[in-house]
Amino acid sequence: MKFSIITPTYKRSDSLTKAVNSVLAQTYPNWEMIIVNDSPEDTSYTEFEKNITDKRIRYFKNGQNAGVNYSRNFALDNLSTDSSFVIFLDDDDWLAKDALGHFANLIKEKPRENWFVANRALKDGGPLTFATKNNEHYAYAWNYLISKKFKGDATHYIKTNIVKNIRFSKSIRQGEEWLFFYQLGRRSKFYYRNHDSTITEGYNRMHGLNFRLRTKSEQFKTLIKIISEGARLRIVHRPSFLIYICLRFARLLFKP
Repeated sequence: MKFSIITPTYKRSDSLTKAVNSVLAQTYPNWEMIIVNDSPEDTSYTEFEKNITDKRIRYFKNGQNAGVNYSRNFALDNLSTDSSFVIFLDDDDWLAKDALGHFANLIKEKPRENWFVANRALKDGGPLTFATKNNEHYAYAWNYLISKKFKGDATHYIKTNIVKNIRFSKSIRQGEEWLFFYQLGRRSKFYYRNHDSTITEGYNRMHGLNFRLRTKSEQFKTLIKIISEGARLRIVHRPSFLIYICLRFARLLFKP
């Protein structure tokens, strides 16, 4: 069983080194790490590139800044043919000690599961994942997006064969990852395990393109793009999609 760890990176060579070291330190040996550098003009990666010696690490560099969604899609298009499960690891996060070994054992215990979800936690132990029940199945659209029975950032272990033909939005450069997981949720529920699999120093609200930090006009434009993307994917008519979009529009309209 082979884990494919996908890590896009943008102007964070120092934290990327920590992420890579956490993968190298895993006791479970059958993995590949696909790193996609989306900051090709950033020379701070030069030393990192020189130190890549493990053949399980595959390093790519975009020709120009193309956005995290492009980078993730590129990695998904370049998975090894013997890949079993996909994991998304941000460049400022790291794997917990023996995270791969823990889930390799869980996957053997539950071979029929296609999608496992675990915690993303702060370095001091504070949780970033909130679930109403442990060791339970959740429907992504109804339980995560709408009813909020499952909330927060999480670690995903996704069987490679159910990711086939599912990609991150091409029309939105960053964020809105839920569109990817929404499509995934149409194929499978996820099984939650209360395990701190990925660790982070802390959540920096000023980094990236957090939807809530955009102006109202920018947020409306993003929602219109999401609806257009939903039409392209032929999911815009689905009740859960419509309900979620309506909820987001309502929150935005009544936002002070």
